[in-house]
Amino acid sequence: MKVQLENVSQHTIFADPALCVNQVSTRTLSGGDIVAVFNQERYPYHHDSGQTLLTRSSDGGSSWTQPTVVLPWSDRTGNWDCGFCELEDGTWMVNLAICGYFKRGVRPEGVSWSSGPLTEQWGDWSWAHKLQSWLGTFVLKSTNEGRSWTEPIPVNVRPMKHGGCRLGAWQMPSGSLFLGLYGRLEEYGHPNPDEAFREVTRSALLRSDDGGDNWEYYSTLAYDPASIINFEEPALLRLDDGTLVCFLRTHVKPSFDSRNMAIVISEDGGFCWSPPRWTNIWGFPAEAIRLTDGRYLLVYGYRRPPYGVRGIVSEDGLNWDVADEFVVRQGGVPVLTGMDRPSSSYGMGAGGHARGAVDAFHPGIYQHIGYPSVVQLADGKVVVSYHEWSETPQPLQEVRCTSFDIA
Repeated sequence: MKVQLENVSQHTIFADPALCVNQVSTRTLSGGDIVAVFNQERYPYHHDSGQTLLTRSSDGGSSWTQPTVVLPWSDRTGNWDCGFCELEDGTWMVNLAICGYFKRGVRPEGVSWSSGPLTEQWGDWSWAHKLQSWLGTFVLKSTNEGRSWTEPIPVNVRPMKHGGCRLGAWQMPSGSLFLGLYGRLEEYGHPNPDEAFREVTRSALLRSDDGGDNWEYYSTLAYDPASIINFEEPALLRLDDGTLVCFLRTHVKPSFDSRNMAIVISEDGGFCWSPPRWTNIWGFPAEAIRLTDGRYLLVYGYRRPPYGVRGIVSEDGLNWDVADEFVVRQGGVPVLTGMDRPSSSYGMGAGGHARGAVDAFHPGIYQHIGYPSVVQLADGKVVVSYHEWSETPQPLQEVRCTSFDIA
């Protein structure tokens, strides 16, 4: 059903003057405040090697505290892909991935492949691209509302050799915790867009029955045995009758183009899942919540013109129709063109640079917007958080939110 947004307002959660910040995840606390965790990059471009920051809002997203660091970066490690969950006993838990951020241990015999700058601050950028590696998924806990944190607790993702998170854990009425993961059994690192790449990404649920101290693989959400469709970044929703619904980002080989969002359903508490089916919704990644009026809300990034964040409301949480789509936020991709701009070190040229013009149909790394997260407050107000690029000569990702009443 089509909805109307009322009393819409836009707010900045955090904007770093020199670095990108992105991939925010939010939850409401038992006391009503919103907590947001997000990634602060160590560079003015997207790289997944930074540190996790946490901030809090007591006024419905209008203002936010100065962020604090959950797990700092070092010259050897970084962390990203964070999520937050307040457990039923009041413990705060943050999940994240840690990467090794390696420099060369053996002096190279040849010259650097990098065309990027050799600077005192960043060194030779070639090692940042070639020698970064996922080390594992971890959780950290706090019993004093984030003033201090435990050491990172390793999450057992076996039999997977690589796994990443998109959102925080979900605590079920039984007390068990579910953590959505996506990765592969045989390969580490990011997918290589090559037909010879054998394995596609699967999505899975990890489960903990002891408050997040120990985890194990519980169930497969979606996997394509034909090795064509990647199922990624699961977003879990529990319906009133206990049915679990999970929304999945998809990409297909060999192009790795994005396809419509997929959905899987479990009627036995998350152990068995229906075969994935396509929705008619294009957009990713997603998060879904139950609204206080009994309906369900899905939000997702929209990475094609005119870009932004969109949403859909469903009466039953099982049936979703793009005809009911509405815009939460439009834009977020810089329109300045003709500049040599830094891009992600994962793509587009030696040294992590994109050269030449950027436009709406060829945005390069600037398509990396959205990653929305959504909460609803006790007064009914909805707050959707996301990241987008600043419209400045040196565009930077900034974390922002839109609040509204939903009619």
